[in-house]
Amino acid sequence: MRAVVCVLLAMLLIPVSSVRADDPVKPEQLKKAYDDALVQLKAAQDRKAELAKENESLAGKVEELKKQLAASQTELDAIKREVADNDERTFFLRSYHAAWQNFIRRYPEVMARWKLYLGNSVLSVPDSLPDVLNPEWPLPMAG
Repeated sequence: MRAVVCVLLAMLLIPVSSVRADDPVKPEQLKKAYDDALVQLKAAQDRKAELAKENESLAGKVEELKKQLAASQTELDAIKREVADNDERTFFLRSYHAAWQNFIRRYPEVMARWKLYLGNSVLSVPDSLPDVLNPEWPLPMAG
């Protein structure tokens, strides 16, 4: 640190001595130059400390972002696997459906039965709904 102060002091004194080679340097000027150098050195050290703190906080943010990136990468890999599985299932279902269509075209009686089956499906809505509400409910007591 003393070396830095000496170098700064020398840098400040060289221009002063070259400009005024005939005038002797006054102690007040040297004291002022020394004080200025100390103020500049203190400001530089303060700035260095601020930058170190900022660097630490940014390093923490970088680590946090790396963790988020790793989590996102893991999620992306899982999604890619899911898409690949869905593609495989979709291909299987489409090929199965195409084979079924070819089969049903080859046998028209099976197609007629299939259409009849689809028309009378368990999921289809029946023509008439059963009478759910009984006006005599609750049941009359026998006896």
